[in-house]
Amino acid sequence: MATVRTVVVFAAVHLATGEQAAVDGPVPLIGEAAKDHGVLFPAQTMSNVKRLMGRDYKDAGVQRDSKMMLFKVVADSDGSAAVSVTVNGKEKVLKPEEIAALLLRELKERAEKYLGRAVKHAVVSVPAFFNDRQRKAVKSAASLAGLEILQIINEPTAAAVAYGFDKKEEEVILVYDLGGGTCDVSVLKGGPSVLQVLATSGDPRLGGEDFDRRVMKHLIDSFKKKSSKDISSDAQLLEVLHVEVEKAKRKLSTVPQASVTVNVGGTPLTETLTRAQFEKLNDELFRRTLEPVQSALKDAGLHKSEVTTVILAGGSSRIPKVQQMLSQFFDGKELTRRINPDEVVAHGAAIQAASMSSEENLEYGGLIDVIPLSLGIQTAGGFMTTVLQRNMQLPAEHSMLFSTHKDNQEVATVKVFQGERLMARNNHFLGSFQIKGIPAAPRGVPQIQVLFKVDESGLLTVEASDRDSGKRSELAIDQDRFPSGDQVQEMLNEAEAFVKDDQREFARAEARMALKSLVRSLHSAAESAPEEDAGIFLEAAAEGQDWLAANPDAEAEEIHEKREELEANVPELPTKPVPTGSGESGGELDMEGHDEL
Repeated sequence: MATVRTVVVFAAVHLATGEQAAVDGPVPLIGEAAKDHGVLFPAQTMSNVKRLMGRDYKDAGVQRDSKMMLFKVVADSDGSAAVSVTVNGKEKVLKPEEIAALLLRELKERAEKYLGRAVKHAVVSVPAFFNDRQRKAVKSAASLAGLEILQIINEPTAAAVAYGFDKKEEEVILVYDLGGGTCDVSVLKGGPSVLQVLATSGDPRLGGEDFDRRVMKHLIDSFKKKSSKDISSDAQLLEVLHVEVEKAKRKLSTVPQASVTVNVGGTPLTETLTRAQFEKLNDELFRRTLEPVQSALKDAGLHKSEVTTVILAGGSSRIPKVQQMLSQFFDGKELTRRINPDEVVAHGAAIQAASMSSEENLEYGGLIDVIPLSLGIQTAGGFMTTVLQRNMQLPAEHSMLFSTHKDNQEVATVKVFQGERLMARNNHFLGSFQIKGIPAAPRGVPQIQVLFKVDESGLLTVEASDRDSGKRSELAIDQDRFPSGDQVQEMLNEAEAFVKDDQREFARAEARMALKSLVRSLHSAAESAPEEDAGIFLEAAAEGQDWLAANPDAEAEEIHEKREELEANVPELPTKPVPTGSGESGGELDMEGHDEL
């Protein structure tokens, strides 16, 4: 029962549902439907209830967590933590097990629909630190859902099973499982058909939700400072902000900055969140995730140099800074992440279920064919925005949303690259194509979906489609265009050798983008400002544009200083809404040949 996502993986089935449940009438809402419901009715929508399972209401951790939950946590008749919701005007108290049962029942029904027969048994994964009382609560939830538990498996152990199913050699495996609500670490010894758990450690209150809260507090304070609007006590707006922050957090794993917009009484409040800001806000929490790593190694009686494989699990393990810190802790060791971190635990649980089943038609085995280097496109500023990560299993498919870089941009060029460098031009160019006929609109408004698909044979298809006009275009790239095996290794070596240079160039490009954005905002503000202010805005915009042209090699710090200087010398800029849409957002596409203002 992953904190945020649960996946049924049975006989090659992959069905995903978020861990949200909403109670509003006779039929409960599960997953994305519950999440959408939560924006309007946060008090009726429960998430992250795993933190309450098998716990007393008076538990200090429960009290601390309940203050951040938008639904009402109460004491049940036996003193255990429970949830109070209002259904049809009447208050109803639900045990965490009952809420978890709603999720398990949904997965059970999906599996039955696929298999065409009843499903009565299950292998369920739980955090390694769950005690007996918490594990009994999980069994109760399964029973309420009509499932008999064959085995409860620790989540990190399940992740190791997913990767170690076809392992032949003996090795020491550390599983780093950072999910939405918990941080789990296990150290295992793997060998032919054997996985021995040497030690486990974890933090039950450290995960993506905690990272979100740090960002939310920062944005609430910023909104209040700039607009005098305080949304800290508005549950509905807090849920809207939470959804937008989560979107921005995911976007920041691939692009340098993201915007968060909340509409307050008809007034859109917008803040730009950079990856650097996100990392600074959560630096202490990121470092805390290494404590269970150190504890597990100590308990196993091992030095970090003895670990042969480090496996990533949990959606929050995608965060670049988290990966960087973990790799540095293990002296630069490459992290294993070829299976989707959101699904790797469920993969392992499914394999364990298969090994306990008499089902003869199950087919499972090692993951052999993977993408050797990340695939992505160039976005405004020259950044490499990765769409398919290195070491993803084939076949692979993923899409992201992009937008235009300039007002009234009718043509966008999609330039496809392969490699691990931060700037696109330093990677291997595979090809390009254009999508034309984009309806004229302000920059950032059009929604262009870019879909990457690689089949079992390695054929890459990239498709771009404009959601408004329906215009689409695509490019097919066969294996002959990809780097050879020797070239792949050379590119990996270069990425490692030039990491500091790339970070410096990335910071410079990010800073230039921010200054260009300010120049555009100044021009925009001048159009609606009083004549006196308009002149100040235009003068500052011209100064910024001239400075950029005269200082093409300026370092990030110099550019930041210039931006701060310009901001300090002009009236406060009005906030503007940033168009949003469903889907993962990846940045802005340029017009061909126009990376600059």
